[in-house]
Amino acid sequence: MAAILKLDEEYRSIRAALIKAGINMTDSMDALYRDWRRWRNKSHSLAAVDSVAAANADQWWAHHLAQFRCLIDPLHVAARAERARKDRNAIRTRPHPA
Repeated sequence: MAAILKLDEEYRSIRAALIKAGINMTDSMDALYRDWRRWRNKSHSLAAVDSVAAANADQWWAHHLAQFRCLIDPLHVAARAERARKDRNAIRTRPHPA
Protein backbone atom coordinates (compact mmCIF):
# COMPACT_ATOMS: atom_id res chain seq x y z
CA MET A 1 0.00 0.00 0.00
CA ALA A 2 2.89 2.36 0.75
CA ALA A 3 4.21 1.89 -2.80
CA ILE A 4 0.87 2.99 -4.25
CA LEU A 5 0.80 6.10 -2.08
CA LYS A 6 4.41 6.96 -2.96
CA LEU A 7 3.77 6.59 -6.70
CA ASP A 8 0.52 8.53 -6.39
CA GLU A 9 2.26 11.36 -4.54
CA GLU A 10 5.09 11.41 -7.07
CA TYR A 11 2.55 11.59 -9.92
CA ARG A 12 0.87 14.62 -8.38
CA SER A 13 4.19 16.34 -7.69
CA ILE A 14 5.57 15.79 -11.21
CA ARG A 15 2.26 16.78 -12.80
CA ALA A 16 2.24 20.06 -10.85
CA ALA A 17 5.87 20.73 -11.84
CA LEU A 18 5.08 20.10 -15.52
CA ILE A 19 2.23 22.59 -15.37
CA LYS A 20 4.43 25.15 -13.58
CA ALA A 21 7.13 24.69 -16.24
CA GLY A 22 4.56 25.20 -19.01
CA ILE A 23 5.05 21.72 -20.43
CA ASN A 24 1.82 20.51 -21.98
CA MET A 25 2.15 16.78 -21.26
CA THR A 26 -0.54 16.39 -18.63
CA ASP A 27 -3.03 14.70 -20.97
CA SER A 28 -0.52 11.96 -21.77
CA MET A 29 0.50 11.64 -18.15
CA ASP A 30 -3.11 11.46 -16.97
CA ALA A 31 -3.95 8.74 -19.51
CA LEU A 32 -0.98 6.64 -18.37
CA TYR A 33 -1.99 7.24 -14.73
CA ARG A 34 -5.50 5.97 -15.44
CA ASP A 35 -4.05 2.86 -17.10
CA TRP A 36 -1.83 2.20 -14.10
CA ARG A 37 -4.73 2.61 -11.64
CA ARG A 38 -6.93 0.33 -13.74
CA TRP A 39 -4.25 -2.39 -13.88
CA ARG A 40 -3.58 -1.99 -10.16
CA ASN A 41 -7.28 -2.27 -9.32
CA LYS A 42 -7.67 -5.26 -11.63
CA SER A 43 -4.82 -7.11 -9.90
CA HIS A 44 -6.49 -6.52 -6.52
CA SER A 45 -9.96 -7.49 -7.66
CA LEU A 46 -8.89 -11.01 -8.61
CA ALA A 47 -9.80 -13.78 -6.17
CA ALA A 48 -6.19 -14.09 -5.05
CA VAL A 49 -4.35 -10.80 -5.16
CA ASP A 50 -1.90 -11.00 -8.03
CA SER A 51 1.15 -9.41 -6.43
CA VAL A 52 3.31 -10.06 -9.50
CA ALA A 53 0.89 -8.18 -11.76
CA ALA A 54 0.68 -5.34 -9.26
CA ALA A 55 4.48 -5.16 -9.00
CA ASN A 56 4.78 -5.15 -12.80
CA ALA A 57 2.23 -2.35 -13.05
CA ASP A 58 4.07 -0.36 -10.39
CA GLN A 59 7.40 -0.86 -12.16
CA TRP A 60 5.84 0.21 -15.48
CA TRP A 61 4.39 3.35 -13.88
CA ALA A 62 7.63 4.19 -12.04
CA HIS A 63 9.47 4.00 -15.38
CA HIS A 64 7.01 6.45 -16.96
CA LEU A 65 7.24 8.79 -13.98
CA ALA A 66 11.02 8.84 -14.40
CA GLN A 67 10.58 9.86 -18.04
CA PHE A 68 8.20 12.68 -17.10
CA ARG A 69 10.59 13.74 -14.32
CA CYS A 70 13.32 14.20 -16.94
CA LEU A 71 11.17 16.82 -18.65
CA ILE A 72 11.46 19.06 -15.59
CA ASP A 73 15.16 18.40 -15.07
CA PRO A 74 16.97 21.78 -15.01
CA LEU A 75 19.17 20.84 -17.98
CA HIS A 76 16.15 19.95 -20.11
CA VAL A 77 14.28 23.09 -19.06
CA ALA A 78 17.32 25.22 -19.94
CA ALA A 79 17.71 23.49 -23.31
CA ARG A 80 14.04 24.08 -24.18
CA ALA A 81 14.33 27.75 -23.15
CA GLU A 82 17.42 28.15 -25.34
CA ARG A 83 15.66 26.48 -28.28
CA ALA A 84 12.66 28.80 -27.82
CA ARG A 85 14.99 31.83 -27.68
CA LYS A 86 16.73 30.77 -30.88
CA ASP A 87 13.39 30.17 -32.59
CA ARG A 88 12.17 33.65 -31.61
CA ASN A 89 15.35 35.28 -32.89
CA ALA A 90 15.56 33.31 -36.14
CA ILE A 91 15.15 35.25 -39.35
CA ARG A 92 12.17 33.91 -41.17
CA THR A 93 12.58 33.56 -44.90
CA ARG A 94 9.95 32.85 -47.48
CA PRO A 95 10.47 30.03 -49.92
CA HIS A 96 11.32 31.29 -53.39
CA PRO A 97 8.54 30.79 -55.94
CA ALA A 98 9.35 28.20 -58.57
